[in-house]
Amino acid sequence: MMLTVDWCWAILIGLIMAINAVFMLFSPRAWFRLPGWLRAQGSFTEDRLATRWGVIHVRLTGAMILAAIAWVLYEMLLS
Repeated sequence: MMLTVDWCWAILIGLIMAINAVFMLFSPRAWFRLPGWLRAQGSFTEDRLATRWGVIHVRLTGAMILAAIAWVLYEMLLS
């Protein structure tokens, strides 16, 4: 029973991270319009998107999150 609950939590957190990362990578402005309970905003503010570096920063963060998810899945499925 507990193992099932743990897997459910892991899948839920992974999905939320993946949704955030895809929006961050492909559309940083749309990412800020996601609901607050879904968006993992942290210290990012929409004002940072006014600069080119702010947009690059958000997109790089999204790419790193997707890379981390891919790495975990790769290791999990091959071991």
